[in-house]
Amino acid sequence: MPQKVVFGNILERIEKQLTVLTDKSEENAHNTLSALWHTAAGNRVSAISANQIDLPFLESAHFEILDELIKDRLMGVPLAHLTERQNFMGLDYILNKGLYIPRKETELLAGTTIDLLLTNYQREEKVTVIDLCTGIGTIALAIAHYCKNTVVLGSDIYQPAIDAAKINAKHFGLEKLVTFYNSDMFDPFEMLNLKNKTDIIVSAPPYISSVKVKQMAREIADHEPSKAFDAGPLGLSIFNKLISISPDYLRKNGYLIFECGLGQGEFLSKRLNSNANYGEITEIFDKHGNIRVLKARMVNKGNH
Repeated sequence: MPQKVVFGNILERIEKQLTVLTDKSEENAHNTLSALWHTAAGNRVSAISANQIDLPFLESAHFEILDELIKDRLMGVPLAHLTERQNFMGLDYILNKGLYIPRKETELLAGTTIDLLLTNYQREEKVTVIDLCTGIGTIALAIAHYCKNTVVLGSDIYQPAIDAAKINAKHFGLEKLVTFYNSDMFDPFEMLNLKNKTDIIVSAPPYISSVKVKQMAREIADHEPSKAFDAGPLGLSIFNKLISISPDYLRKNGYLIFECGLGQGEFLSKRLNSNANYGEITEIFDKHGNIRVLKARMVNKGNH
């Protein structure tokens, strides 16, 4: 039987059984099967990349691997954990089972930061960017890839994520532009003489309340680390640190840019507006009209 026909038959079955979470909306039955097909052949690609290249020919041994992969996916194992790849800002990141999977929605934060760098900082020789809660280095590496005049420093409390971030830095050839630290928030930067010298602080922090973390879909709760989501009782603990400590590090006219959860934007925008250090607070909306990114300029050094 021609492999196109085999693909079509399997696709029909997957379409009936596959559940795609709303926060992984870029996945569908077709690109899921394409990515697993490539993975079975030993070619690891993300769902997005799989759709852009021809399917390889599978031997019978590959079909056995494909069957197992499909079974696992339909049982709720995340696609990115099976392919060990996730596409973000046009780049295929490497990640292993058990790690947080970068979300498409966070491209709004990365895109906002990259646009700012390309618009306001293109003539600067060296731009210092701190990425807090960097995870597998998603935003830090996207910034360095698209903005070669940056020096990016990322921190994360979760050691396996930092290990993956370093693997990705090598994977993209960005080791000289990005340095990762396994440490909490600002801790590693205390000793690096970055106070009042940082151009941009960016962060996609955990923003889900502890109670809601326990209610997350099984595909997330059973396979991704709760540390990547849990932001304490009100879901706001890291934002408090971000807003209050960033002025120590930002130079005048530097920027704080961060992602927030659904329903948090308005409150956090008010928090920024009530802090004398910040001005030009910009609310950035997703396609559904929700505030998902906040950008604030450092206007008033020394008054915090």
